[in-house]
Amino acid sequence: MTVDSAKPDRMKWVGSNLVLGLLVTVLSVFTAVTNYSTYVVGGNASGHETEGDRLLADSNTEYISASQFIIVDYSMYDSYYVNLDVDDFAAEYYQSQFSDTLQASADRDNPFDDQYYDEMYADANAKFDEAFVKLDLANAESEREAGYQLAMLIAAVGLAFAAYASLLDEANRLRRIFALMSLMMLIFSIGQYVLASAA
Repeated sequence: MTVDSAKPDRMKWVGSNLVLGLLVTVLSVFTAVTNYSTYVVGGNASGHETEGDRLLADSNTEYISASQFIIVDYSMYDSYYVNLDVDDFAAEYYQSQFSDTLQASADRDNPFDDQYYDEMYADANAKFDEAFVKLDLANAESEREAGYQLAMLIAAVGLAFAAYASLLDEANRLRRIFALMSLMMLIFSIGQYVLASAA
């Protein structure tokens, strides 16, 4: 027996019914697993994006509300300042209408200082920052989803090769080639799945 005639015998197991049956089974299960992973991660991405959008809307509402309170504080402070040393009763009335934040900045002898604005916009800024954390999570989950979809595509192609190989006669060399390609697709698909999971 020559070396050339021994080569097909060594590769014969690749195209055997047992190997092809295992490949079809494993690739079918793995395609289902990657499909489910895609579904779960896609849902997570959608949830994070929805939450991020809601927080952005809340942040805008808080910003507008804080701006309105600042306008009221300006009005109260202007009225207080105009009546100071002119009508003490009126000045005290307007001072009593200061927000706690304005009163604190006035006590620091620096009305409407940076700390005043930081405190007035604190809730709006916190929700704004939280919104972008959620949106970043949504982007990360979307990238994982794309990775799982690629793993599923590779597994589906491998499944197609295995299924087609099983239809061919055992003497046909394409049977072993398609079986080998199916095995390679399985390995690539698992590798892609692991990469997507690690992201």
